[in-house]
Order: sequence, then C-alpha cells, then structure tokens
Amino acid sequence: MGTTRTRLPGITLRDAAPADADAVMRLLADVNPDDPDAFEDVRPNLSLPQEGPLSHFRALMVVAESSEGETLGALLAGPPLWLFGHPGVDVALAHLLAERIAMITAVAVAPEQRGRGVGSELVRHSVRRFTRAGYGLLTLNCFPGLESYYQGLGFSIMDDLNVSLGPLNAVGHRWGDTRVAARPLDRYTTFADVPGLTSPVVSGILPNTRMARGAYFDGEQFRA
Repeated sequence: MGTTRTRLPGITLRDAAPADADAVMRLLADVNPDDPDAFEDVRPNLSLPQEGPLSHFRALMVVAESSEGETLGALLAGPPLWLFGHPGVDVALAHLLAERIAMITAVAVAPEQRGRGVGSELVRHSVRRFTRAGYGLLTLNCFPGLESYYQGLGFSIMDDLNVSLGPLNAVGHRWGDTRVAARPLDRYTTFADVPGLTSPVVSGILPNTRMARGAYFDGEQFRA
C-alpha cells in the first residue's frame, strides 16, 4: 500500500517495510521502558513480505512518517493469540474467528510527537483497514488512564471479552491488569447485554452466532 495522508500537516501513514525495523523497535522500547524486550518477536515479522488482505497477510504494521522521512509512530495489530489457547475454541474455529476479530497489540508514538494526534490517526487508519478486509471486531488491551481516549475513538470499554459462538453459547477472556476496548466494524457484529454477565457479548461475529433474544447466564450456562 502507498502512503495515506492524515489530517496532520506533513504526516503520512504507510505500511511498514523491513527497513523500518530499527525505528519501530526503538518506538516500542520507548513506550515500554520496564521491559524493552517485550516486543522483540516483532522484528522478524517486519521482515515478512507485504501482502493482503492487510499489510502482512493477517497482520497490520503501519508507520507514521514526517515529510522529512522521520518515523513518528507505529501501530501493530493482528490475530488475537488468546483464541488459539482457549479451551472453548478448537483450532479450526480459532482460525475462522481470527479472520473476523483483530487485536491492536501496540500503538507507539515518539515522545516529542505525543499529544498531536499521531496515535489517533494510526488507530483510525487501522479501523478502516480492518473494515475493508472484512473484519467484524477490533479490540485492544486498555489501561485505565486511556479508557476515555479510546472511547473517543469509538471503542467500548469492558471487563471481559465475551464472544458468542451460538444462540446459547459464548466464550470469554479476561486480562489481569487491563480492561478490553472493542469496536464493531460491520452491521453483523453487535454487543448484546446478557443478564448475569457484567460485560456484553459480541454477537454475530460468525454466521449463526447471534446470542438468543432473552438469553441470560445463570452462573454456569446460558439459558433462554
């Protein structure tokens, strides 16, 4: 993909290339100083060839760049890895869900560029890219101080991510130190409030997976 203009003067977005690896890794280390090696597995991904439906098949890696060629920010996203280890999701189903649910794993902006809207431009760009690629839901782990920020970008904040697999069936996942921000991307995917659960259920992410009308959770299973 070529460059994409932003609302910020002199700043464009483009898909990451192998030559961006060092700059992207510096940005990631800077936003996570307590564990600078946390994203080290990203480096080999940056060397992969660019191909659809996103920037690197099922991964999206985008950089924000100044008119002088300086890397100002980066966004990384891809399949939610928790799907592939969840006891309620077999491998075949995990692959189907990974074509409909995406997760932003990092938004990094150079310290001197923060507050200008670079991160927001990257997130909005990811929403457009995943929508065009046929995804139904975009998620990310959200720390408390950023909840209002992501709400302003159209995300809902919840304690758990519950995904319906059928009218009276759903799987859930919780992150220990963060909440989840989630945004539906198409008309099929909705949030259904289910009595007995503190967080809504993602309904309609796959065919025939709408949560039943009137469903409730009794503490052990879904009933209607």
